[in-house]
Amino acid sequence: MYKKLIIHFKVSLFIVLLFPGVLFSQQQECFLLMVGKDASVNGQVLLAHNNDLSGTEASMIIKVPADEKINILPDSSASFNQRYEILILQTNLGFAEGDAVAVNKHGVAIAGGLALKRDRNSNAGKVDPLVRSGLGGGVRYFALQHAKTARECVKIMGALYNKYGIKYPGGVGIADTNEIWYMEAGGGHSWAAVRIPNDCYFVAANSYRIGNIDFYDTANFIYSPNLINICEKYDLWDKSFRGFNFRDFFGNGVKEKSGDNDYNTRRLWRTFDILNKSMHLSPETEIFPLFVQPEKKIDLQKCFTILRDYYSGTPYDIFKNKNLKDPERSIAVWECVHTDVITLSPGKPTDYGCVLWTGLSSPYTAIYIPVYLGSNTIPSGFDFAPSDFDHNSAFWIFKKLGDLCKSEYPGKMKAWNVLRDQFESNEIKRQKMIIREAGNIKEDHPGQLNDYLENRSKEFAFKALKLTSDMITKYTK
Repeated sequence: MYKKLIIHFKVSLFIVLLFPGVLFSQQQECFLLMVGKDASVNGQVLLAHNNDLSGTEASMIIKVPADEKINILPDSSASFNQRYEILILQTNLGFAEGDAVAVNKHGVAIAGGLALKRDRNSNAGKVDPLVRSGLGGGVRYFALQHAKTARECVKIMGALYNKYGIKYPGGVGIADTNEIWYMEAGGGHSWAAVRIPNDCYFVAANSYRIGNIDFYDTANFIYSPNLINICEKYDLWDKSFRGFNFRDFFGNGVKEKSGDNDYNTRRLWRTFDILNKSMHLSPETEIFPLFVQPEKKIDLQKCFTILRDYYSGTPYDIFKNKNLKDPERSIAVWECVHTDVITLSPGKPTDYGCVLWTGLSSPYTAIYIPVYLGSNTIPSGFDFAPSDFDHNSAFWIFKKLGDLCKSEYPGKMKAWNVLRDQFESNEIKRQKMIIREAGNIKEDHPGQLNDYLENRSKEFAFKALKLTSDMITKYTK
C-alpha cells in the first residue's frame, strides 16, 4: 500500500509543481482543538482536527514503516540516524498536501495544519517574505518520523525551517503524553512554538494565535533565531514581558483585507462558548485567551460534538432558514475531507495507548473509527483513496451519504444522528475493556496483540460502513 502511495504522491507532486495554484487556491481552512491530560476526563491527551479542502480530496489511513524515507526536503543534506514507524491519516494528495494527522511509535502526534496565509498581514510580507523554494506542510511528516518527543519534533521542524526557509505559513499541534505544543510559521524564516499547560485546552482556526513570546522562557517557548533581530530592528522589544507579540506582528491579515475576521474568530468563540460558557464571551470577540482551563473536563465524545458543530442553538445556526443564503463558516463544513481525534494515554504502551479516531469526509456524516497504532493493517475501505467514486472506498461511502442528505440536513438525519452518536458512545465505553484485554495479551501472548487490535478496529469499521450504507439505501429508495 505504501509503495502505491509513493507513486500517487509523485503524480500529485508533479501536478502541484506544474500548477501550484491548484492546491493553494482551494479552501484550506481547518480547525484544531488540543486538550491536556489534566483537562480530560480520563487523563488522555486529545488532539481534534478537521481538514477542510474542496470536499473531494479522498482520504485514507496508511502505515509508513520505519525503513521507508519520507522525502520532502529539497536536498539530502539534513541527515537523521533513526526513523520511526508512523500511522497517518491523509488525503490522496499525499505528503505534498501537508495537512498532517499522524502518530509515531513513540507516541508523538501531530495535528494540522492550519493555513495562515490569509491571516498574514502585508507588513509581515515585507519584513520577512516567504521563500518560494522553502518548506511547506510536508515537513511535519518528516519531523515526526525522526522525533522521540513532542519538543524534539518542534525543534526538528524549526531547524529545517531555519535551513530551507518557509514557503507557506501554517500552524500545527504537536503532542506526547508529557507536553503539548502549538507551532506557527510567520514568514520565510520566522516561526514560534508555545507549550500548552496540561490542565488547559487550546483552539485554533486559521488565524494567528501565539501572542506574547518570552524569549527567556525556554521551558514554554521555542522560536526562530531571527525574531530577536526583528524586535531590535523595528523597536518591538517590550520590556514588560521580555519579548514581543507574534500574533500582532504577523497576523490580523483577514481583518486587514476584508474589515472583519468572523470567518475565523467565530469558530474560536463557539468552542469557548461550549467549554467555558461562564466566561460569557461575546460572539464579536476578536482576541481570545491562548489557553483556558475547561469548566468541566473534556472527553472524547465532547470532541466529536465540537468537530460536528454548526452553531446549533445560536443565532448563527447555518441551517436556520434565515441563514441559508449566507451562512457563516461553522466548525463543521461539507467540504471537510477528514476529521479525527488522536488519543494518547499516559502510562500505556503506544501500540494500544495511541488511537487515531478517524472520520472520513464531512463530520456531519462521518463515523469516528478507532485505529490503533499497533495495528499492522488498516480496516478495509479505509486504506485507499481513489480520486473518483468507488463503492469500496470508505471515504466515498461517507461522502455519498453527505451528498444525499445535504439539502435536508439536519432535519431528515436527526434519527440517524442519534443512532450514530449512540453507536460511537458504545465503542468509547468498550475502550476500557479493549485496553485491559490488550494489556493482558501483551503480557501473556505478545505475538497476538497486533491481530487483536486489528480485529477490534475492523469489527467496528465494518459495522459503521453497514450503518452508513443502510442509510444510503433508505435515501435512494
